[in-house]
Amino acid sequence: MGNYNFNKDLVIGEQGERTVAQDLESIGAKLITDNKNNSHDLIIEKDGTQLKYEIKTDIFCFPQFDTGNMFIEFECRGKKSGIEVTTADWFVMYYKYLKEIWYIKTEDLKQLIKDNDFFQTFDSGDKNSNTRGYLIPREKYKKHFIVRKPK
Repeated sequence: MGNYNFNKDLVIGEQGERTVAQDLESIGAKLITDNKNNSHDLIIEKDGTQLKYEIKTDIFCFPQFDTGNMFIEFECRGKKSGIEVTTADWFVMYYKYLKEIWYIKTEDLKQLIKDNDFFQTFDSGDKNSNTRGYLIPREKYKKHFIVRKPK
């Protein structure tokens, strides 16, 4: 990943957040605010309750690149990150090229990770970031997620 471009990833992530917000709005939710730190990405109101969402956008699910895994980051540059630091109520993976949004309550995802011995990566992400994460086989664990097709 020698030509890694964080700003490009940021734009892609924000596009994914808008797609998820639109999907949630299509089922009656209202976007309250977006957030620009690692605690959560969006606050949505549905049925009088405000909920925080952490959204990750995966753009590498072309058939030739797709490993069939969901990557859940837990450490970057020697610090806790991703699932370890989010305060979100819901964790969301948006697979742009699969045209799927995978929703799971954050506490359920943490329990799923705790209950299983998922493979852990040790040098993912951009060069020298030492990004670590879990690889969850998507199809095997799909039943734990709400999977929607964005409009």
